[in-house]
Amino acid sequence: MNKYKILWIDDQYELLSELMERCEVINGFEITKCRFAKEGMKTFESHLEEWSAVVLDAKVLMESLNEVPNLSGLRYCRDRINELKPRRYVPMFVFTGQPDLISNEMFENMVDKYYSKGDDDDQLIKDIISAADQQEETQIIHKHQTVFDAWPESKHDLLRILKVLENEDWQNNSVLNDIRKIMSDVMNKLYVRGFCSVKHDGSNLGACSYVLGQRYMEEIIPVHVQRCIHSLVDVTNPGSHRTKIDSDVASGKAPYLIRTLIYEMLNVLCWGKVLNAIDDPEKVKRAIDIAKYNYEKKVEERKNKKKQQ
Repeated sequence: MNKYKILWIDDQYELLSELMERCEVINGFEITKCRFAKEGMKTFESHLEEWSAVVLDAKVLMESLNEVPNLSGLRYCRDRINELKPRRYVPMFVFTGQPDLISNEMFENMVDKYYSKGDDDDQLIKDIISAADQQEETQIIHKHQTVFDAWPESKHDLLRILKVLENEDWQNNSVLNDIRKIMSDVMNKLYVRGFCSVKHDGSNLGACSYVLGQRYMEEIIPVHVQRCIHSLVDVTNPGSHRTKIDSDVASGKAPYLIRTLIYEMLNVLCWGKVLNAIDDPEKVKRAIDIAKYNYEKKVEERKNKKKQQ
């Protein structure tokens, strides 16, 4: 199911537990709950690229349960969300259980539309989904849902990379570093799951790639994935060649390189979804040992056969 990442700010969000559960189970919402305006905006800004929408209680408290409920928290959130629009537009929805606000002139001047708790629940959900589906980030996530589900730890870097793909920003050489970060995540998981005998230490992607690219590993990792890993590491790894590659990408001399690397990365990540189902790394290591033994045995048999000819 498609997923929508929702920031929900309400000091009494427990009272909405039934509605939130429905949103998560039926509508594919992933809800992050915050009690206070300042806490919510800090969370909002720290993960700005991933939100599908923000839902605000009309009288959201600023930072303490001891406060007298008023519109200050709502104004604070509205202003901060508007300030961040140049970086990322995120739709905001005001969800109120306060009937006294309906005739409040200040409230009417602050929001274009509001939803009443209990009466407008269905409309709120419908409008959140409609607004979210128009967001580039949401569309990208839905388009590549399998990859995002398999690699949640890489979501932020993955979004930046796929924006480059969607916008055909082929001279954006900064994506090379983002792909390298993804490959670090891949190597870390491959080590934990028993596929790579070399632990990634932040600077040895080449050594990890070498181990994964051995011929006997073809029994464990598909050949096309092995080759994609080698290509991604070789091109994005820091070294003397990176200066020339960065320059060629930025100048437009390598117009197909970025899209090639992104598709290679997606090949690796798509295959890598199988890693999450592995709960016995030792079993993987034993399979690799057997594959290595069988491969070396065949190599030795071929050598002996040549000697006999």
